[in-house]
Amino acid sequence: MTNQQLVGSGNWMMDETDQAIERKIISVSRCLLWTVQDTVNFGTETAAALKAQVVNELDSIHFSIKKASQLVKELGRQVATDKCIMALLFLIVVGVIAIIIVKLVNPNNKDIRDIPGLAPPAMTRKLLWSAS
Repeated sequence: MTNQQLVGSGNWMMDETDQAIERKIISVSRCLLWTVQDTVNFGTETAAALKAQVVNELDSIHFSIKKASQLVKELGRQVATDKCIMALLFLIVVGVIAIIIVKLVNPNNKDIRDIPGLAPPAMTRKLLWSAS
């Protein structure tokens, strides 16, 4: 083989090697591009799923807060009603005690009607039928 043929053979081998390297670079680039694209798609899907979960959780929390707020309002109304009833019962008891005290202190006061069962004891006993 002559030097010219050896140089030509060497150039041809270098060209083949360069082409093989370019094909490999293109192949690797495509793989990387697909990997990047797959990663982006996976990230997008993950973000969408996470967003859906967060929205569901927020809806659930919002519903729970609304329900708790309604229960607090209802309990507040019940407590207010209970306090009103207790106040009215207290006033009735105080009024009854005041009437009893007034009747016991001044039994002949005609301005206050007699309370059944709390009239002063009779001074004399009157019998409808006597045995004598």
